[in-house]
Amino acid sequence: MRRIILLFMTILIYLAPIAYAYPDEDGEVEPFTWDKQYLKQLQHVNIPVYVPSYIATSESHRTLGPLTLSKLEVSKDHYLFQISRQRALKGNHKRSPFDVITMSAGTLPDYRKQPFATFEMFHKPEGTTTFNGYSVDYFTDKTSFIWKSNGWEYLVWAKNTNNAINIMKQVMATIPKSEKPVHDAFKGQFTAFDTFVGIQSDAAWSYDNGATWYIMTGRTTPEQLVKVLRSMVKLDTQ
Repeated sequence: MRRIILLFMTILIYLAPIAYAYPDEDGEVEPFTWDKQYLKQLQHVNIPVYVPSYIATSESHRTLGPLTLSKLEVSKDHYLFQISRQRALKGNHKRSPFDVITMSAGTLPDYRKQPFATFEMFHKPEGTTTFNGYSVDYFTDKTSFIWKSNGWEYLVWAKNTNNAINIMKQVMATIPKSEKPVHDAFKGQFTAFDTFVGIQSDAAWSYDNGATWYIMTGRTTPEQLVKVLRSMVKLDTQ
């Protein structure tokens, strides 16, 4: 059954518009159409190419305009794209993009030991505690927490301890202990943090033990990001 589903998804990715069924009763994500011209450009990449079929959304964001691919960079061993909404400026006919997500894939620069430099800021924990069955390191007066599960590292931080703990609860509830944000990923990093517009989250993962990293950042809550990550489809670029 799993092979049949994967085959069905692979076929759909080459249809225009492309998408697959991902019912979302909460309206946290919406399908994204990949035009054939962009799929052709991605054919030139030698590393495995993964793209999301669904993108984070909200009622207020949908009023800003439709989702569009606002940027695409392609080379033999790297690709990057941005998906945005196009909104009109008041009193001006020009349109400014409202970036929703950015995703890149490739090898890490030599100076980077891991995909997110924020993890490198936390070397020695102030202490360790047990929370919801996880061994959790805490930093900076318990406003930052790191824990590991199933090959993934999780980092949350906030302006105060209560907010940080609430974000940690949210992430743990969104990704149960037996699961990963990206099902087939060998390892990864997941961050969630406080901003003036609410909680946002980013993810980085590898299918080949770190030779190639896929990094996604943007305006997503942990719940939205996980739904986007689980809508990833691998393109047949051979």
